Amino acid sequence: MPAQPPVAYATLCHQLPSKQYILGITPSSASPHLILRHPTPELTIADNQSLQPVDVLKGGHKGNVTSVCSDGGALWSSAKDGSVVRWDERSRQPGSTIKAFLRAPLPITALAVSERGHLVIAGTELLSAEAHIVFWDTRNTKDALYRHSSTHSDDITHLSLLPSTSTYLASSGSSPSPLLLSASTDGLVALSNVKESDEDEAVVAEENWGQSIAAAGAYPVHGSKSMGVWARSDMDGISTWQIGIGEEGEVELQNHLEYPMESLKFQKYPLPRDGPSITQTAEAESSQKSKQVVSDYIVDAIPSLGLSKNRTPMLAVGSNEGDIVLLHGSGSSSSFAPSAYFLSGPKSRGHKDVVRCIYHDVENEALYSGSEDGVLSGWSLASLPQRLMVGDPSIDDDGGDGREDVQNEDEESEIETEEEEEEDDDDSGMDVDDSEESEEGPRHGPVLGGGGGGKDVGRKQSRSKKRSHPYR
Repeated sequence: MPAQPPVAYATLCHQLPSKQYILGITPSSASPHLILRHPTPELTIADNQSLQPVDVLKGGHKGNVTSVCSDGGALWSSAKDGSVVRWDERSRQPGSTIKAFLRAPLPITALAVSERGHLVIAGTELLSAEAHIVFWDTRNTKDALYRHSSTHSDDITHLSLLPSTSTYLASSGSSPSPLLLSASTDGLVALSNVKESDEDEAVVAEENWGQSIAAAGAYPVHGSKSMGVWARSDMDGISTWQIGIGEEGEVELQNHLEYPMESLKFQKYPLPRDGPSITQTAEAESSQKSKQVVSDYIVDAIPSLGLSKNRTPMLAVGSNEGDIVLLHGSGSSSSFAPSAYFLSGPKSRGHKDVVRCIYHDVENEALYSGSEDGVLSGWSLASLPQRLMVGDPSIDDDGGDGREDVQNEDEESEIETEEEEEEDDDDSGMDVDDSEESEEGPRHGPVLGGGGGGKDVGRKQSRSKKRSHPYR
């Protein structure tokens, strides 16, 4: 009989003093920081270990920030006022600014950057019956290189650059390399040649889902030389495709699978009887055993956590109370099962409102999540009592990383008990009351991650090879 899904409270959490909505979490590629996006013109820099805010990036935008990209040591952001800013993380000041302008500022809704390719790409809202994809050379941003203005007919909600087609297409013929993945509220998912200025020639593949797309992404498929694409509708349905070569040698979006809203939203997931890794009172335990989590919305798709047998990425769904359930495809074309429960904990622990974003730190085996009450939470995957089920028997049935077969008495979970939290608040880092922040003691080494060295390394590397890493 398979083990029950693990249940846990946040390893660490911190509520921003301003309690601003956290809409996005982007890791810095140049520092141990997380960049938090809010419905404001500013960005918050948070330490990825303590989760404490370090500074604020401001003065670059006048409109609300809509997208953040970190690539090649550079941090970029875009905003509704038509500005794209490359930030100097050392000085915390705008380094350079690009203006998207066509008779008027173009409200930007999506952003993709390639430092190595000297390319910045912005997607816009629908304006004067056109939604633009604008390309700039980072070495000369005064004027745009070119625009694609008819690929999509409504607001563009996602842009990302895929790796060279030679890495995931066995025979791509004359297909371009690399490709741009774009998605829109017009329901269209498209792949375009970023080096082609002629829009009629640029689009190499497209599929119309027929639903307004709120988010999308691409991911490599383990065990095969292929790339997958996922999309989430604004009604919380999920679709996936595989990028392949058609009969005539052209790039195609193939093998469409659709998971309707009804299979994901408003589902009831009873908690396992084992409960979370924390000591509780008898009253709390009784309440815990009868509790269930209702999926009120989809937080995100997280392909880097794993793919099911039919190549569907793992999903995170959330409740209005701040609980998170990780789901994996259970074999049926429209069925998902819980892999783990991350709960709003006792007292001030964890989220107490809608969770808006989640980020998987693959290297350190940690998840970070942000919510509408301004809480940033960190979850140590390495501290879970067993590995996550991904819905692929080749991984789930062979023991995966072997965690359940290894007795490691030296590995100490970072998920504290409620008693420890009360007795040792100065070391817990769990308090969200700003008045108690001064009591926190110093932390050393990885707090959320699995740590470094020792016999854990082989298990982490083995698991990493079997799971997928996203290109987003």
